Amino acid sequence: MSLDLAVLTFPDLDAADQVFADVRDQIGEAPWLDEVAFVQHRWDGRLVVRGTLAGRYVDVAEEGDVLGPSTAVGALTGALVGALFGPPGFAAGLVAGAAAGGLIQAREAEELPGELFDQIRASVPEGESALLLLADRQHVDAMIDAFRGTRARLAVRRTLSDDAVAGLEAILSQVPSAARNQSRTPG
Repeated sequence: MSLDLAVLTFPDLDAADQVFADVRDQIGEAPWLDEVAFVQHRWDGRLVVRGTLAGRYVDVAEEGDVLGPSTAVGALTGALVGALFGPPGFAAGLVAGAAAGGLIQAREAEELPGELFDQIRASVPEGESALLLLADRQHVDAMIDAFRGTRARLAVRRTLSDDAVAGLEAILSQVPSAARNQSRTPG
């Protein structure tokens, strides 16, 4: 079964959520409302994707764990440097070093794999948000119509082949998912 892909971009990180809520309030019920995913392309180049893709709810952020070897090295380095200034310096150095190391550790996360995520990264500028819909052509048409006259910009619209859909479903089966929220906007 072929599906259409549409990516609507918005001028800041929170705009997709805000405009989606306004459109949802205006139109009431529509099937595509439950098929949309929210995307944020943060200033550090990382993606956050939450919502439904190909019938599967995903909740992923390209962000690593703040605890790890870099955190420990930062804490020890900070503590050693801070020790030159006595006990208060030791404590402050320990905290500051751990924070800096944790930040480095979190940035070491791998990017989401696959052509879809590469296309999202290329289509949604850093510091902006987007709505992503992968659905039947009629649902994509209805979503695009619903966002006419808003701050949305259609960045991508294409029909995926059956092979592309199968490949996407294989990738999504490896992406972490979360229990579906009761609301339609990410929290």
